[in-house]
Amino acid sequence: MQNLLDELNERQAQAVRATHGPVLVIAGAGSGKTKTLTHRIAYLVTEKGVKPHQILAVTFTNKAADEMRKRAATLLGANPNQWRIWQGFGTGPALGTFHAICARILRQEAGRVGFKREFAIYAADEQKSAVKKVMYNEGVSPKDVNPSAILNIISRAKNELLTPKQFATQTDGPFEETAAALYEHYQEYLKENQAMDFDDLLFNTVALFKKHPDVLKSYQERWPYLMIDEYQDTNQSQYEWARLLAGTTKNIFVVGDDWQGIYSWRGANIRNILEFEKDYKGAQTILLEQNYRSTAPIVALGNAIISGNATRMKKKLWTDRAEGHTPEVWQVANESREAEKVLEIICELENNRHPDRAYSQAEGSRESSSGAGDVDPSTSRVRSAQGDGGGEEITYDYAAEGGGSGILDQIMKGFKAGKKKYRSGDMRLQTSKIIPFDLGTKKITWNNYVALYRTNAQSRVLEEAMLKYGVPYRLVGGIRFYDRKEVKDTIAYLKFLINPNDVLALERIINEPSRGIGDKTLGRIYTQSREEKKDIMTCVLENEEIEGLAQNRFELFKEFMDVFSRAREKLAEMTVADAIDFLLSRAGYSDALKALGNDVVDKLENVAELKSVAKKFASLKGSQGIEAFLEDVALVSDQDTFDPTKGDALTLMTLHSAKGLEFNTVFLVGMEEGLLPHANSIIDPQQLEEERRLCYVGITRARDRLFMLFARQRTIYGSVSITTPSRFIAELGDEHVEFHEDGMA
Repeated sequence: MQNLLDELNERQAQAVRATHGPVLVIAGAGSGKTKTLTHRIAYLVTEKGVKPHQILAVTFTNKAADEMRKRAATLLGANPNQWRIWQGFGTGPALGTFHAICARILRQEAGRVGFKREFAIYAADEQKSAVKKVMYNEGVSPKDVNPSAILNIISRAKNELLTPKQFATQTDGPFEETAAALYEHYQEYLKENQAMDFDDLLFNTVALFKKHPDVLKSYQERWPYLMIDEYQDTNQSQYEWARLLAGTTKNIFVVGDDWQGIYSWRGANIRNILEFEKDYKGAQTILLEQNYRSTAPIVALGNAIISGNATRMKKKLWTDRAEGHTPEVWQVANESREAEKVLEIICELENNRHPDRAYSQAEGSRESSSGAGDVDPSTSRVRSAQGDGGGEEITYDYAAEGGGSGILDQIMKGFKAGKKKYRSGDMRLQTSKIIPFDLGTKKITWNNYVALYRTNAQSRVLEEAMLKYGVPYRLVGGIRFYDRKEVKDTIAYLKFLINPNDVLALERIINEPSRGIGDKTLGRIYTQSREEKKDIMTCVLENEEIEGLAQNRFELFKEFMDVFSRAREKLAEMTVADAIDFLLSRAGYSDALKALGNDVVDKLENVAELKSVAKKFASLKGSQGIEAFLEDVALVSDQDTFDPTKGDALTLMTLHSAKGLEFNTVFLVGMEEGLLPHANSIIDPQQLEEERRLCYVGITRARDRLFMLFARQRTIYGSVSITTPSRFIAELGDEHVEFHEDGMA
């Protein structure tokens, strides 16, 4: 075991050896927190005699859980696949996301919360469909009330562990009163469909623990060692869940970084990590401050930007990677030029790295005869000469009381004091280097590069530039594989197979392919099944007719139900892939896809890819395999779909999606007021601090190179506006960055 500890630095080893009582590990960006967590698991098992199944380690994404599982299994010489939690919790450590662990608990204890173990987990689009139905039933028009806004309020209430009745006593105004009423009916609808949404998984598990102390005690005894990753991202329900499991021993080990707390919009409460030592008296706190990811200039820049936050734990990251390129800030004309500048910089980097290769069609740069980039600090103006040598003035009018205190005024104040090197001799105007239209065919390792932005709307122009120059790219957070129609249809077939109460799944597939069954037929069958208190499939198959329903319609419906009945007869011997083949073939869906003509290849390939995903559940047959598969795909996050090993492409993603990842070269685009920080955050000090943390996250994704870009004007959401540089640029400090102005329009 000494060899295992030898792999760690002093602070990491200290954390690994802290095996009892409450422990808080503040792990800075790139400081090896996953290594620390997995080595602690191995240490508990090999040095402290802890049984692997006595350890529960929880994180936020399937990707992080899989990485943790693989590393810990390697250290212990085990097979990571044997540690998966698809069939109960097994003999290995329980390693998974909050939602996956809770789903598994609820499968085992479903009867205690009034559900069958085959309950469905509704994804975001299914939740929206459900709440729309509830609104329709209650006479609330989706045209008058936004269903997504209602869902957000319901989600907030669940995250705060408020029942519909409790929430109804705390509403603020008519809109929340409407949401509270819909919340109650929404829960009734979910229960009728034997379904839970994501928030219910935590909500119902906490309710289970509180209502059934014996159940809580059994899990406390099973998992005397509780470990939680990314603790700064926990919300109230996750906090309470962990508190209950920690029990009286308070044997809880949490790892996180308050500097990277960026999810308040989805309920995360940074107070959970900031006040951990108050919540758990006598807690041991360990700081991991050595950064193994980034160069010294990038680490120093990260420290500088986060120092602007008043609410933060004190630490200072450092690195042994002393050498490195100074991060660069580029001002460009507009968002189109910003996208091209990203590709130009890549060309330049690749030319420097491989001078024998030609990545551009033009060489060198020339300075404008006007002394480009002149700055007049007395008038707060930036004069940007164009590529043809002409000069266009863009004036930012931010003169305020007392001599000017706008964001640009702060930046210009730095010019005047000589603190920032924005003098014309330093602001060198470079003409555009023409990007070859076949850039994508060049020998470039595109996986080394990522462009990060604050809002999804910013991806459009970047995508257009990639397409224009043939650059391969992957868009994280765009239309996901699991959002494709044929994939969702196939999943709905499986959902209804194991849960014939799932009305939403049935409505999705009843006319896929078309059977001419309308809402009236469905409505009459739903009514009959409720009257008989049976699921839809059983109700239809046990009746010869249904009053008020045309016999031919009923027979069509019965024929469709017979497909699922026959599948259920064979289910015990079926794998997930077998079930997909059986259902799609017998229901005529496969033939319908083949008849689509030009679109058939992609759609069939997508169904085939879904079956490939199902292969990892091949050892599980029957409903258990399908439950595990559906649970897995329901809980997939954007980050889980990011796989740089599949092909070589430049990555485009939001800053929120990037947390936990790293790249050789990072481009932060849209460094402007209203984008970063976002316009919705500027007037709220707490939200502004979160925006600064988001900027910090973007900076610390970079290993070797970092470029930040802002435009003088930007077209977004359909309007063109003169922009203001982000206030965060004013906080960078000239000792940490180099400033450049691009002169191309």
